[in-house]
Amino acid sequence: MTNLRFASSDLETASCPLCGSVPGTSLRQDFDPFRVVSCNNCGLVFLSPRLTEQAILKLYADEAYYVSEVAGQGYDEYLEIRPNWVRTFTRRLGEIGKYQKPGKALDIGCGPGFFLEAAQAKGYDAYGLDPSDYIVKVAREKFGSRIQHGVIETADYPANEFDLVVAFDTFEHVYHPLEWLDAARRILKTGGLLAITTPDPSSTLAKLSGRNWVSFKLPEHVFYWSPGTIRRALAKDWDVLEINRAGQYATLGFLFRRLLRLQSNVRGILKWKLDLLNKFSIYSDNGSMTVIARKK
Repeated sequence: MTNLRFASSDLETASCPLCGSVPGTSLRQDFDPFRVVSCNNCGLVFLSPRLTEQAILKLYADEAYYVSEVAGQGYDEYLEIRPNWVRTFTRRLGEIGKYQKPGKALDIGCGPGFFLEAAQAKGYDAYGLDPSDYIVKVAREKFGSRIQHGVIETADYPANEFDLVVAFDTFEHVYHPLEWLDAARRILKTGGLLAITTPDPSSTLAKLSGRNWVSFKLPEHVFYWSPGTIRRALAKDWDVLEINRAGQYATLGFLFRRLLRLQSNVRGILKWKLDLLNKFSIYSDNGSMTVIARKK
């Protein structure tokens, strides 16, 4: 959740991309000025009102998004916990490896390039795409022209270019998910794989946590897909190979901070305790799911 305030002109009403606006919605959670609602027809959970896409892209572009001191906003400490993200992505690549050998891969929403690091170690020819000006500069320091700035809907990758497209902790940010899926499909070879990890509002953790679920990251997360709704979105053009629970490697300090929504600039004895907890990492189920699908 965010402590920031936004102008009314930055807000818009959203409708279900699967069913349209006719079925209407039901309120799930109220985080004024944002509301988490569900479609009365298919049950897809999404944010409405939400920031306009222009406003959210402006938020992503700034360095502050990755070094945020606002509890629960952005990806505070993201750059500092690189080893755990590389371990997480290596684990997810292990699941993908059941279905294909390493080939040419694209990470949509690549951030600083931690997936590329894990993928290259596995033998992939890996590339990245991200809408953040700041983080693209960071990623290019290591990966150069393999990193592009932009979004997949307008990116100029050739058709049938990649064996694998991943969107790890990205799909929940996507404003036009069906168009996004079409764009991802265009650049995949026939039989190529799409892997998505995204928060699942039907997960046990989400249900137990209620409004305190760690994946209620507002205003960034605009859609919350369940196994049922994402199968519906993929039904026409994809063969769903598996949908499984997912999580991430994280330090105990990171998990403690996220649980209590503490700012990253804590001081005193609390900082000392967090520094101690940061010496230990575990794999934690965060209420997400990983979907692996094959292009028809």
